[in-house]
Amino acid sequence: MRILLLTLLASLTYSVSAFAQEMNTSVYGYVEGYAEKVDTQPEVLAGGAIGDKENVVEYDVPSIHLLVQSTIGKNKAFLNLDGGGGGTVGVANAWVERSLVEEYLNFRFGKMYRPFGLYNEILDATPTYIGIEAPELFDGDHLLLTRETNLMLHGRHDLGDGNYINYALTTGNDQRMSDELPLGGDLNYTMGSKIKTGVSFYTSGGPAKTISGGGVLPWMSSDSFTVFGGYFQFADDVWTVQAAYYTSDHKATRDVAAVTALCTKNELNTAQRTRFNCGGTINEDGDYEVSTYYTRIGYTFDLGGLAAITPYFQYDVYENPEVIYNKADGGDAEAGLADDGMFTKLTLGTVYRPLPTIAMKLDYSQHLQEAGGKADNYGEIRFSFSYLFRL
Repeated sequence: MRILLLTLLASLTYSVSAFAQEMNTSVYGYVEGYAEKVDTQPEVLAGGAIGDKENVVEYDVPSIHLLVQSTIGKNKAFLNLDGGGGGTVGVANAWVERSLVEEYLNFRFGKMYRPFGLYNEILDATPTYIGIEAPELFDGDHLLLTRETNLMLHGRHDLGDGNYINYALTTGNDQRMSDELPLGGDLNYTMGSKIKTGVSFYTSGGPAKTISGGGVLPWMSSDSFTVFGGYFQFADDVWTVQAAYYTSDHKATRDVAAVTALCTKNELNTAQRTRFNCGGTINEDGDYEVSTYYTRIGYTFDLGGLAAITPYFQYDVYENPEVIYNKADGGDAEAGLADDGMFTKLTLGTVYRPLPTIAMKLDYSQHLQEAGGKADNYGEIRFSFSYLFRL
């Protein structure tokens, strides 16, 4: 009996050892410290008048991420824990994946960032890209659609010479009200490691509900929307050039009671009151279109060793004629401030990397918009110190 137990124990020990050798698991993460000072900026007051808002320096740790990735055979698992703000730790991503047909087709299931343009999947990796703030379509105050979804089929086709076609199709809970079938997709072409160009799309598949971090405003009783756009990137050891354009078309119906409450608060500008028909029969036709585009250009100087410095320029335009100013009511203090829902942001900055895993960023932006019937602008300066680690 003792010999049998020793034999079984030896067999189990060998199996576990072989299993551990076959499994490949890595643990890594990002930590970012952040400071921002916004100049005196315009704000919407009662009656729609434009006043001045004073701001103080704000400090934050917007990015604290611990990531675990594991592979064994055709299977992969990924976990992304988010402690942004230095408060409660939450789960940003948690998914499992299996290769169905080599690299051509993979099945991923759980909670994941959808492939969508150049930034949606890498926004957590703050040390790795130029700039501090995301392009406006990824700003949490006015997202075009949810960053996360639940199921994905994806893969790539090798065209030879380091060129690939990459594709992904996604669906999930998203903003479904019932049995709608939301669909998202991304198709891009990569030429070696330097050029990437592609298109992204999304459809809500029917009426979508209002959720935090989604694309439906809270004063809509019904809203079906689609998002479509394209992007381009050139990146080598010296230059980084990026550009993208996206539009979101909403077929929506306003909720009369909700809009009446907004009108009663008397915090809308003249254009918004006219759009909603405050003071008369509320206009229930809520159809509108959001459009946004950006350009980002960086040039890297090699400082010797592993150090580098990258000055950069960013140009963002965002327009949403439906959104209001007050964030507490589901508004946006940038687009909602403007008479026509449109603002432009110009940014100059630099990234200093003493090591590839450390990024110190400093930039300054000017926001330009029409507010209260006249051109207005304000600036903001930001500093970010981020660190990538691996266990």
